[in-house]
Amino acid sequence: METRSIATMERNRKIAWGGGVGLSLVLIGLPLVAISLWPGVDHSPWEVNTMILAVGVALCTAGYVAGRISIAAITENRPNRVSPPTKRPYLVAGGALVVAVLCLAIAIMS
Repeated sequence: METRSIATMERNRKIAWGGGVGLSLVLIGLPLVAISLWPGVDHSPWEVNTMILAVGVALCTAGYVAGRISIAAITENRPNRVSPPTKRPYLVAGGALVVAVLCLAIAIMS
C-alpha cells in the first residue's frame, strides 16, 4: 500500500489550488467591478474608472480559469466530464490587462 499525501497527487493539487486560487481572485475582482460600475462612486477621470474595471475583469476571468481547471479535475473520471478552459478566457484576461495598462499610462501622462 502506498502512503502518499493528498497534496502530492496531481489531480488533488489541481482541485485544491484551482478552487482556492479561483475563489480568491473572484473575491478580489468582483468588488473592483462593482465599484467601477456603481453609479454613486465617483472616479473623476474616466481612465481611472476604466482601469479599475479592467483589472476587476482580468481578475474575475483568471478566477474563472482557475475554477474551471478545478472542476475539470473533479469530473475527469466521470462519463460527462467538464473540459478545461479554452483560449477565450485567457484572451479576455489579457485584453483586460492591456486596457488597464493603457489607462494607467494615460492617467500618468495627464
